[in-house]
Amino acid sequence: MLFRPAALLATVLALTTTTVNGLHFYLRDGEQQCFLEELPKNVLVTGHYRTEEWRESEKKYVENPAISVSMTADDNNAAHRVMNQKGSHQGKFSFSAGNPGEHTICVQAHGAQASGWMSSSVVRFTLDIGVGEPDDGGMEAVEKIKSIKEKIEVLNRQLEEIRMEQKYQRERELEFDRVTAGIKKRVGWWALVQLAIVAAVSYWQLGHLRKFFEAKKLV
Repeated sequence: MLFRPAALLATVLALTTTTVNGLHFYLRDGEQQCFLEELPKNVLVTGHYRTEEWRESEKKYVENPAISVSMTADDNNAAHRVMNQKGSHQGKFSFSAGNPGEHTICVQAHGAQASGWMSSSVVRFTLDIGVGEPDDGGMEAVEKIKSIKEKIEVLNRQLEEIRMEQKYQRERELEFDRVTAGIKKRVGWWALVQLAIVAAVSYWQLGHLRKFFEAKKLV
């Protein structure tokens, strides 16, 4: 089954991000649904999907985790498959359109419970597709990584400078402590020398006074 949603026009999707919201269709278990999308070159296509199975006993669509989904995307001009993905009953997908032109996106659901003998359950498939900015092959991510790397290198250099400054300050503190300890030691010795000099002068003066008093017969 093949149809062409009018909202998926390349003229609208060329340079801006456009999302087709609420696109849904109905499949039976094992049935494949395909649609065409016109895409510009090197554009990144992303999307989300969700499946719900018709539950006759509840008279409504409900989620069934047992359902698996197969999705493919083919470049019609280059005859090249750009995506081949299998997932659960809901999930997301992405692929890059390497060449401009029509791309066929196909989906298929498996594992839905049959509602009766020799019959298959109906699955409602909701698909949201976003066509973003042209894919630069990861150059933007590489540039971001380079920028982060440069910032890290700058921080490392600053940390190294801080460590060197701290080392220099510690060395200055050690040198200051060594000089201070030497000064204190010399001051201590000088105080002892001064004390010894004062004691010697005092002893000499006392001896001199004693001799003076004896000479004058005062004692």
